[in-house]
Amino acid sequence: MTGEKQDAGCIFCLAPRASSDDSLIVFSGATCYVLLNLYPYNNGHLMVAPYRHAATLSALTPGELQELALLTQGSQAALTGGYRPH
Repeated sequence: MTGEKQDAGCIFCLAPRASSDDSLIVFSGATCYVLLNLYPYNNGHLMVAPYRHAATLSALTPGELQELALLTQGSQAALTGGYRPH
């Protein structure tokens, strides 16, 4: 993430604006969203990102940080339930 700058070619800027047919977003929250990776490194590879650009985690608002953590936790639970890793 690069501060407040938004790049028209940035996947994190484009994903929320993509049509539902082209979107890799699997969940949209109030301040953050969960998206699949177009080129996953392994099964279940996904990303949780805030809608607003921030250079560091400490630059997120308390609400953004809380939702990011809760979506990460929920994603982990869903992946564990779905993939049943050893």
